[in-house]
Amino acid sequence: MLNLSRDMGSEAIVHRPPRHIVLATDFTARCDRAQDRAVQLALEWNASLTAVHAIDDVRLMADSRSRFAYRRAARRNMARLREEFAGIEGLRSSVHVEKGLPATVVQTLATRERADLIVTGLTGSKIPCALPFDNTVSALARLSPVPVLVVKKRVMDTGARMLLASDLTASSRPALQVALHWFSDAQHGLFHAFDPPYRMWADEKADYVRQAETFAIDECARFITETIGARVPDRFEINVKCGDVVEALQLLVDEGDVDLVITGTHARSGMMNMLLGSVASRIMNEIRSDVLVVPSSLR
Repeated sequence: MLNLSRDMGSEAIVHRPPRHIVLATDFTARCDRAQDRAVQLALEWNASLTAVHAIDDVRLMADSRSRFAYRRAARRNMARLREEFAGIEGLRSSVHVEKGLPATVVQTLATRERADLIVTGLTGSKIPCALPFDNTVSALARLSPVPVLVVKKRVMDTGARMLLASDLTASSRPALQVALHWFSDAQHGLFHAFDPPYRMWADEKADYVRQAETFAIDECARFITETIGARVPDRFEINVKCGDVVEALQLLVDEGDVDLVITGTHARSGMMNMLLGSVASRIMNEIRSDVLVVPSSLR
């Protein structure tokens, strides 16, 4: 199993905007939004941008002529994208075509280039635009040593509203730091879903839920203070909801026209690591805003 680690202090990543961004692309229009977002962020953050396209021979046709044609097209598209990037004033960029499993290619390049962020996207069928496997985005989010941005919206205003979806555990703390330091001009919100224990057996269910909600709000405020200190507790508007995490989050995203949802991943091993976490996976696939997945290893 691929599990790449960075050879530099990962803690620095959460305290400053990225200096190097990797874009995973398949050179088609399906990746236009991800490409536009990567360019936008690279210019805003004065970061360098590296685009990568993976050629997976296992997925190519057995016919040698078809394989040759596909590889030739990839090289031609690489040259065109290099020319396109060269025409963007102020953008420092490079484009690579490499052979191998898509997730492996992207993560290996991100580690080699000392990247701070991987940008990719989803098609309408929820297949990652950059890569041919349904589980590639999940693999990137699960195994990447750096945050992974899944692009869905046409534009993103980094000064607009964004939500941190948190379970208030230590695994969510790097995501909170990223929200604060990468998007310092944004309107920050912290969302937490709760499910009161023994709710079905409470005599006054409504009162019991209200008490649990008050407790959840206090826990959110404590989580923010413990993570970033008492100096900026008011930077995050707290939203707590009882019930399904993704359904409640989607309502907030739609009502507030949220540009970005930030979430963390849990450090797991074995089968639980393979599953990534049903909540994080559902957020990536079902929430209609951009989603930034921040690995817990950055804490």
